[in-house]
Amino acid sequence: MSEASPPGNSPRKRITPVPENPVTRRPDPSLLSPHQRALRAAVVDAFNAKKARRFMERHVNHISVNRDIADGIKFLFDEHGRPPSNAPLEDIVDERRKVEYQIRWFEAALLELRNRLVRVKEVEDYALEMLSRAVPEE
Repeated sequence: MSEASPPGNSPRKRITPVPENPVTRRPDPSLLSPHQRALRAAVVDAFNAKKARRFMERHVNHISVNRDIADGIKFLFDEHGRPPSNAPLEDIVDERRKVEYQIRWFEAALLELRNRLVRVKEVEDYALEMLSRAVPEE
């Protein structure tokens, strides 16, 4: 969209996000109208809230993953956090097998998702190729 005004009309006022300070030529939020200041404050608050939410989501996910790992090996330690002197080897082997099975399951799921991605990319490339070959209709 161009800044040019329609012929026969007076030039319209340029729309800018923030008025510029005439001396420094930098944006000056103090020159905004009260309505624009409120809108700017709302946008800044929404941005900060979204940023804080993403930060918390990452850390909560990290905490929950660590808690799951800790719960998975909790049986190996006593109530004081020390490994018991007579830990049953069968339980340790069983837990190792469970973890190995989960790893294999995730690897299989990852492989399937990668295969799907390859197929989707092939279809996308084919579609783009067909679109590029299409004769523009007039």
